[in-house]
Amino acid sequence: MRSPLAIVALVLLAATATACGSSGTGSKASPAKSAPASAAKGKGAVSDKGSSEDGEKIDACTLLKPEEITPIIGENDGGHPDAGVGESVCSWENQDTYHSVTLSIGSPKTAGSEADGAESMMTVFTVDDRLCTLQVVTLKRDADKKSEAELIDLVRTRV
Repeated sequence: MRSPLAIVALVLLAATATACGSSGTGSKASPAKSAPASAAKGKGAVSDKGSSEDGEKIDACTLLKPEEITPIIGENDGGHPDAGVGESVCSWENQDTYHSVTLSIGSPKTAGSEADGAESMMTVFTVDDRLCTLQVVTLKRDADKKSEAELIDLVRTRV
């Protein structure tokens, strides 16, 4: 017979795993609110990063440059791939302050409607048919939102 503590631990582990796999309720900023629309590309067009709009995975770490991240969070690790299911996630972190930028580029056909959602710590946006998120974390939340909008502008021109 299993101990009650082991059963409780197993239930909590299962609940945590389920929560990690579910989609978040980040705010959905419409293109007009988060960033202007980028120039339209034709179906199957290839970006300067070698990724195709009709299915190839995009490397999120190639979309933002160090000189675009460092003014926001200071010296950082240069960006590294992070966990994501069916998407490309890149995180840049300042090891001294724990300030960070995290960019997630969704797989094709993951974008839904542009309806706004609840306020969140991250900004949700779309590029073509991809659902994407961007989060800037520093001690200045108002500045973080401005930085998020500026970085989203850059990402949209590079996907």
